[in-house]
Parts: sequence; structure tokens; C-alpha cells
Amino acid sequence: MTDSFANMTTPITEPIAKQNREKALPTIIWPQTNFIQSVADTRIFPEISLPQLAVAGHSNVGKSTLLNALFDRKGLVKTSKRPGCTRLLNLFEVDEKLLVVDLPGYGYARAPKGEKRQWAKLIELYLRSPSVAQLVLVLLDIRHGPKDSDLQMIEWLNEYGIRWVPIATKADKLTGNKRAIRLKEMCEAMGGMLKPLPTSSLDNRGIKELRELIIKEIFDRESENFWGELK
Repeated sequence: MTDSFANMTTPITEPIAKQNREKALPTIIWPQTNFIQSVADTRIFPEISLPQLAVAGHSNVGKSTLLNALFDRKGLVKTSKRPGCTRLLNLFEVDEKLLVVDLPGYGYARAPKGEKRQWAKLIELYLRSPSVAQLVLVLLDIRHGPKDSDLQMIEWLNEYGIRWVPIATKADKLTGNKRAIRLKEMCEAMGGMLKPLPTSSLDNRGIKELRELIIKEIFDRESENFWGELK
């Protein structure tokens, strides 16, 4: 009877626990995002007691346009037709609940070697700092998949024990079947564990799902426990 009672109560208590976790997750009003400042040295990173999300990606991956779509604030994050314009840590406060750190774009071939070393050093110092983000979005152009510089970034994140999720940008550039094939290839190229979330700044594809993913991964304690078990 004891075993039967346990089996009867499990389906009842699990949904309640799930509901309690969902209630604990915050509601974020994404358009209430403000630019705070740019940081050129991690030693002067401001003391802000908010959970952090960092966004990383190749210099022409569409990072700025994706952030504008995420924030639902056209033009808040400066965009440029010339790659490699994000050269500092740009900080954005979202609804007084979340700090988003826009990392310098990496891998711009035409940039002087000295600048590329400086950007890489700034990113590395941030990843090694006490104020590092709880989660990093690694943006990948769905047309090309992960490049060597992307795989190096992922290697850094794994080495430092930082949680990350792959986000495929420019998903509107491929049709349904080609998109599915490429997402599978991207997943395999990164070890086969994490499938990229397809997004598009043009038609807002995947933006709602991206917001939900961010809230769950940063604010859900159960998610933290899951990632902790994988380390």
C-alpha cells in the first residue's frame, strides 16, 4: 500500500512543483531597456546587483540587430554595415531585472592584429572576472554554422565553467528543409548536445522563444541544478 500511495501522489505533486517554479519566474518588460555604459576595462566594471546575460558572436553575425529585436527597441543598439564596430563591453539594463552585456564581436579578418588581440583580451578578462554572466548566448550565422573563432569561444566557456546556449541568427535566409538540415549540422559540430535556437531579426522568428529561454535559464533554480550536474 505504501508503494501504491507513493505512485498515486507523484503525478499530483510534480505539476504543483512545476507551477510554483513558473510563478517564481519574473515577468520582464523587454522594451523597458536602457543603455547604461560602455566598459573598456573589466577592472572598472560597475557594481550592479542584477543577474547577467552576455551575448557573444562573430563580428558579422547580426548581434546588434538581434539585440534590438530582443529588446523590441529599434535603434537602441547601434548597428553598422561594417563588421567589428562593437569594441567594448556595452551594458544594457532590462526592466531593472537583468543586465545584458554585449561583448565585442570577434573574428573580423580586416581588423588590425593589435585590435583583434585587444578585443580577445577584453572578452577573456570578462569571462575570467568575478562579475561574469550567469549565461552566454553564442550567436551563430545559420548560413555558415560555427566558425573556428566560435568553437574557440565555446572552448573558453567550457573551460571557465560558464553556461552557454547556441542561437542561430538569420534563420529567414534558409528554407524550412535546408534550415532543419543546417541546424542538425551545427548541433553536431558543437558536440551534439545543444541544438541552436533559430531566430531572425527580420521577421522576429524565435524572439519570443529566446526571451522565454533567457528567463528560464537565468532565473529558474531547477535549470541551474541541471547545468551543474553536466559540469
